[in-house]
Amino acid sequence: MDAGYEAALGLLQIEGFLYWEANRREAHRRARDFTWELPGLTTDQRLVIEEAYARQEMENARQVTQHIAERIGQVEAQYTARHRRFARDTAVAMGVLTMALIGLCIAVILGTAAGTS
Repeated sequence: MDAGYEAALGLLQIEGFLYWEANRREAHRRARDFTWELPGLTTDQRLVIEEAYARQEMENARQVTQHIAERIGQVEAQYTARHRRFARDTAVAMGVLTMALIGLCIAVILGTAAGTS
């Protein structure tokens, strides 16, 4: 791997981590806002609810990300299969066209040779 590719990959990983961390913090904030509106909870109970909510939100985000990655893999496989079919069909069409042109050239040459005899 060249340095440019590794640098780009590193930047993508950093971006992914920062995005993940921002989502985690946002989940904690939403849970904290929700729990502080509930009367009768102790601070420890609020923290447990906040942590459970944030953990669930992160699990949901992980599942969505995994689903997206799987779907991308499926679409790539479909595209690859479609491209192979297209390349194969194009090669067959070019072969048929080439053979037809060769046959036409031979017919013209034989017709010209027969006409001059």
